Amino acid sequence: MINLHIVEGRLIKDPQLRVDEKNNQVYANATLASERNYKNRNGQYDCDYIQLSLRGSEASNFAQRCFKGDLISVTGRQQTDTVTDSNGKKQYYTKNHVTQWNKLSGAVVQKEQTPPPSRQDSPFPDYNPNHNFSAELEQMKLPDSNY
Repeated sequence: MINLHIVEGRLIKDPQLRVDEKNNQVYANATLASERNYKNRNGQYDCDYIQLSLRGSEASNFAQRCFKGDLISVTGRQQTDTVTDSNGKKQYYTKNHVTQWNKLSGAVVQKEQTPPPSRQDSPFPDYNPNHNFSAELEQMKLPDSNY
């Protein structure tokens, strides 16, 4: 049987890193938002939220290098755990245990519009490179050429 899960998407929040003192193991949990490759009836793309789980050195590296909004590609296996609560009701939790991951790009950040630098320090403070000189060229009188 093959249990291989390959997902690409953006982290919806920073990974949560925790250390289990009992097992002396490091764990990281994160949630990846992955758009479906088809549109719904309303003409929009739905998004799936996939729970990721990492452990060991991969968990600490992932938590140090990946942040909210980063585009991540992960490979791993899917696992469903069953927990019985105090009322006897079973709850199922599905996670993807990551074996490999790649950070494809950082978060998309909106850059503020900055005004152009002041030209007062320039030796030609009145020079405008976007000025339309075509009208002035037509009015110029050029010397006659004898060619």
